[in-house]
Amino acid sequence: MSFKTWKEIDWSLIERSISRLQQRIYKASIEGNRQKLRTLQRRLILSQEARLLSVRRVTELNRGKNTPGVDGMTVVTNDAKIIMAKKLKIDGKASPIRRVLIPKPGKTEKRPLGIPVINDRAKQMLLKLALEPEWEAKFEMNSYGFRPGRSTHDAIKAIFQKLRGSKGYILDADISKCFDRIDQSKLLKKLDLPPFMEIQVKAWLESDIMHGYANRLKVVVETNTQGTPQGGIISPLLANIALHGLENATKEFYVDNVYDNAKTKGRRDRLSSLTLVRYADDFVVIANKESEIIALKPFIQKWLDQECGLELSEEKTSIKNTTEGFEFLGFHLISLKKDENYTFRIHISKASKKRFLTKTRDILQNNRSASAGHLIAMLNPVITGWCNYYKFCDCSKDFKQVEFAFFGQLRAWVFRRKSKGLKSKEDIKEKYFPSETQVIFNGNKHKGNWIMMGTLVARQGQQKKVNLVYPSWIRSSSFVKIKGAKSPFDGDHIYWSTRTQRYGSFSKTERKLLTAQNGRCNLCNEFFKTGNTIEVDHIQRLADGGKDVFSNLQLLHRHCHEVKSRKEQSKSSTMLNTREPDEAKVSRPDLKSSVGPKGPT
Repeated sequence: MSFKTWKEIDWSLIERSISRLQQRIYKASIEGNRQKLRTLQRRLILSQEARLLSVRRVTELNRGKNTPGVDGMTVVTNDAKIIMAKKLKIDGKASPIRRVLIPKPGKTEKRPLGIPVINDRAKQMLLKLALEPEWEAKFEMNSYGFRPGRSTHDAIKAIFQKLRGSKGYILDADISKCFDRIDQSKLLKKLDLPPFMEIQVKAWLESDIMHGYANRLKVVVETNTQGTPQGGIISPLLANIALHGLENATKEFYVDNVYDNAKTKGRRDRLSSLTLVRYADDFVVIANKESEIIALKPFIQKWLDQECGLELSEEKTSIKNTTEGFEFLGFHLISLKKDENYTFRIHISKASKKRFLTKTRDILQNNRSASAGHLIAMLNPVITGWCNYYKFCDCSKDFKQVEFAFFGQLRAWVFRRKSKGLKSKEDIKEKYFPSETQVIFNGNKHKGNWIMMGTLVARQGQQKKVNLVYPSWIRSSSFVKIKGAKSPFDGDHIYWSTRTQRYGSFSKTERKLLTAQNGRCNLCNEFFKTGNTIEVDHIQRLADGGKDVFSNLQLLHRHCHEVKSRKEQSKSSTMLNTREPDEAKVSRPDLKSSVGPKGPT
């Protein structure tokens, strides 16, 4: 691949090349062809395409791209990115990581976060590109956390499928400080890597921890002997690898030592009597009898200790009847008895609703002098994002309950304001909540006297009316769990494109565009895949007279969007700089020749 500058790189070509290699690695792992697997991984790690893609992801696409490590450096310029990619290699070296403490949502305690230097992050991404498809072929069916194409909703749906129409007992388990206490030697043994890869992973795991930056006078440095620091690109994958095998081992123990009627059913039926659903380090074990859960708990504790060097938190681990209800991943799940039958319900947890209302209150209190339009622009993404996450459950009553509390916050914000010419509360109300307002959201009409309205300046300078979105406007929807052990590396582009269209975190307009484009990018004609950065583009630029309407919109990969934008800018610059000779004469007359001492000639 030849290029002179960073902007000339064909990212579509690079993405396709890496994707093909990863699919081959995934297939070799399924087939158990170890020699082929390691050969392909080495080829990927040494390829120029993988090094460029790794640098691009950590310097342009990751959310933490501007967060420096202990050296205080981030890669910003395109020339620096090329130099970094050329020098990038798995060399067994690692710099110290910077330790910062971040608050846990809804808790007073803080979570330690380890931030590697930017070069180590690129190396971790490079190794992750090679390791992830290998382990995606091995991971258990009910493992969902930090895996491509899998989400919290898949984990919740797996629990629903087990308890639908019945009740049971669960072990609601919590691993004590999972990321911080993983046994490094046991993890390396399970990874079973070639020497050059193992030395590199070991160097990352044993990196010193530094509180602050290296150029400070007083810097506290700690040695690291256990765990995989949260914050590293590769840390979630390593944690999943450490916990891999828990589901299968628990089921085997259950069938051989716990199940009461082992002689009356086939082995396959007995295996299906127990369900273990894991999302990263949070998991629940579901069985029909309390005695079975009690018998399984010591085995799980023993397995965690022997395989990972971890232990269950006695304070946060409990055994419950599903009729009591339990919380998992922000949802409240419960079995309810109706007549002689049971029905399983999924609601939003109280803690999640409280966090949402805390966030909206903070926005309102911190923007007391903002215009209604700007406030709406800040609140709408928070409301729609939260509701879209929880819409795949029995959310109608929860949304109305949250809306009632939120409206109280909003009403207080409005009637606390004073404006010229508004003497009464009725005047203030009419300004912010015009009577008989009618708006359309997601194709449905909403009419009322308490819909908040405001104005914003649109892209082309004209005033644009905007309205606040209320939680009750977002309706409950069904969710289909991922098929078995499907993976984005299996090459089934149609399945993943369809799933991305249906369950991706897209706006209404983006979803319509995805459907219209059959899940493909309009520029490169490649399917949008899990993890791709997708952007909305104007087919004809607004600067060139294009309109901000649906018919002038399209969805593109981010790298395709960048290519199109550069071509348009280059074309526009060329047109501005290229002028006909006659036009140049008219626009810039030679005053000396046209005006003499006696006046115009």
